[in-house]
Amino acid sequence: MKYKPRYDRYKKSRHRRRIYAPMIMGILAVLLVVIGLTLIWLWLNGAGVELAFLYTATPLNTPSPPPTETPTITPIPSETPIPSETLTPTASAPFIYNVESGDTITSIAEKFGVEDYLIIMVLNGLTNETALALNVGDELLIPNPDMEFPTPSPLPPNLGRGAIIEYFVLPGDSILIIAEKFLTTVEAIIAANDLEDPNAIFPGQILRVPIRLLTPTFGPSPTPPPTLPATDPPETTPTP
Repeated sequence: MKYKPRYDRYKKSRHRRRIYAPMIMGILAVLLVVIGLTLIWLWLNGAGVELAFLYTATPLNTPSPPPTETPTITPIPSETPIPSETLTPTASAPFIYNVESGDTITSIAEKFGVEDYLIIMVLNGLTNETALALNVGDELLIPNPDMEFPTPSPLPPNLGRGAIIEYFVLPGDSILIIAEKFLTTVEAIIAANDLEDPNAIFPGQILRVPIRLLTPTFGPSPTPPPTLPATDPPETTPTP
């Protein structure tokens, strides 16, 4: 076997590559062209082949389904129960009542059917000022509805002339009536209370009354003379 130098073998190898390289590149180029033409033909004929290297796929706008209407549940208003009116039993005798929040003398009287709230004031020794300052929990003596004004207690016999008492003005009272009741004068009552208008007193008012300034008069009341029956005049007979 004839020995060939390494350099000669290298030259021949390089020569072969120069000859075959363009041929291989040409074959590859032809194959690429054929493949490309085949794909284009398939795409044009609707074969469903996507040429991803030719364009960027744009997502189609898928129509969203119409919103489903959610039914609105309207709550049916519940009927508010009407509170039944609590009837207050009618008392047959005076009883103790504890003042509640919001109570007044007039509202308490209406609650228990007492026609005149002054009776409640008299029974409990209230004045106009104290009646307006009732507190929750205060105890009041409530009269039965048919109860009349209590009879004033008689004056103690040891009260001397000019002693001062406190008097609760009742409906129908006047300075003159009070003065006659306690044997005093109108002027003394006006002076004791600094009254500017003696006719302006009112039920429930407390008056200071100096008592027994006058001496009571005793004895029978004068009897009026009897009334004689009327007599007809005598008839006159004409003289013939």
